Amino acid sequence: MNNYENAEGVRIREMFTPKLEDGEVIQWCGTSAEKLTMRERGMSAKHLILPVFLVSVCLILAVLILVNMGNLGIILTILSAAGVFALFYGSVILLHHVLFGTQSLYVVTNKRLYMLNKKGKIEVALELTALSSIYATPGRNNTGTVSMRNSSVGKYSNMVYVNLMGIEYPTKVCDIITEAVDNAIIMEKKKSQANRY
Repeated sequence: MNNYENAEGVRIREMFTPKLEDGEVIQWCGTSAEKLTMRERGMSAKHLILPVFLVSVCLILAVLILVNMGNLGIILTILSAAGVFALFYGSVILLHHVLFGTQSLYVVTNKRLYMLNKKGKIEVALELTALSSIYATPGRNNTGTVSMRNSSVGKYSNMVYVNLMGIEYPTKVCDIITEAVDNAIIMEKKKSQANRY
């Protein structure tokens, strides 16, 4: 067990150990807080401007159509109202996800960074050698975010930045991940040099 793993980290370690590949060793396990603020998720009020703007435009259009047109206006208003409801419902879901999103589980091995859902299913598996620019953003109550740049090619290439949010001891975890990445890069270089000869 790593000194910066809590009881949840120990549970994740026990659950995930059978899934490790040969030669893979866990360096750290942790979990995001169950309820994260917008700030802890790297979000701010500006991320809600677009949904609120779209809902407002739809409401204004619906009123204008209803006032200026007869039966066609009523039909278009009903369709617009349905659109407004869909946008509003989507915005509420987005807001709930931003404020109280599902908990993520994280595992760092000597080879990869894994992100799991609450049930332990692997959702993301990134090679450590693809990670760089690792830094911690401390938050409140000794929790925070560890962020890094991802240069993976293929399945996870769309994840330019990776954030481990709402974790305890973010600065220490950042150090653990940085060391694991450095060691993985050294091992990769040694392996490629050995293959040349």
